[in-house]
Amino acid sequence: MSEFLTNILKGILIGIANIIPGLSGSTLALILGVYEKLINILTKLDMTVVKIVSKLDFKSLNKYLSLNFLIPIMTGMVISSISLAHLLKYLFNNYETYTWAYFFGVILASIVYISRYINKWHKIEILFFFFGLSISLVLFIIDPSVEENKNLLFVFLCGVIGVAGLLIPGLSGSYLLLLLGNYKLLISDTLHYLTQPKYYSNDEIYIYLKLFVTFLIGHVVGILIFSRIIKWLLKKYKNITFAILTGFITGSLLWIWPWKKTDIIHESSTSLLNQLSYPHFDSVVDFYAIMIILLGSITIMILEKLAKKSKNV
Repeated sequence: MSEFLTNILKGILIGIANIIPGLSGSTLALILGVYEKLINILTKLDMTVVKIVSKLDFKSLNKYLSLNFLIPIMTGMVISSISLAHLLKYLFNNYETYTWAYFFGVILASIVYISRYINKWHKIEILFFFFGLSISLVLFIIDPSVEENKNLLFVFLCGVIGVAGLLIPGLSGSYLLLLLGNYKLLISDTLHYLTQPKYYSNDEIYIYLKLFVTFLIGHVVGILIFSRIIKWLLKKYKNITFAILTGFITGSLLWIWPWKKTDIIHESSTSLLNQLSYPHFDSVVDFYAIMIILLGSITIMILEKLAKKSKNV
């Protein structure tokens, strides 16, 4: 498989994680060995890019932003967002426990590999690991808001906060939007209105177009801010930063716990803590779920080995 196709596959995997509440695209980017490179590229989005583009100097632009790497990653993310969203919806509707079990195995195995980014564990790293874990758990027990808010300033802030899942491993941007009460409005409803305009009035389309553009602007601002903060942290406090991120990711295991109470699982007003259940092993479903968790973990082991062989890591 060529390097280009390999990066498209990585982008698809990152995109899948981005659209599932509880998962983080940046976690997959970190596992696949492209996280730091993506952060470094994002911090280069400045006036230099504008000057290069104004001169139509695409050769310099390619070199400055590593487009040979960035374009296939972004292409994969777009592909997954468009083509796999319906597949994931089908899997969650029909095989919810198995689907969560697979992703649980993916994240469980990833913790081992991500912790290796820390050169050596000292007391300070352990302390910050529990700090990151604590933040993740606090987010987990918060009851999601059920009230949508179409105020453009709030939508802008949702865009800024929501992009955190793209940049901070262990944090799910989708779940943060759930907590803010705007996940359905900004992800489901907005895309529905804009992709099927013939069924709605111009006024309705205009409203959701404003929401979508405002949300995207928030994303851009969030990327510009968070990418620079993360790059600085990785440069100055790499061990501590990865200790916090490892804590985030460990805490996110509860977010994707496969066994949930089916009677309240779809109530957006119910905190994830109240949705947790446990396997009874009184049916073959629980045994299959355990096997699928192992399959998810094996997937990460394979991907990690492939990432090591990639020249672009």
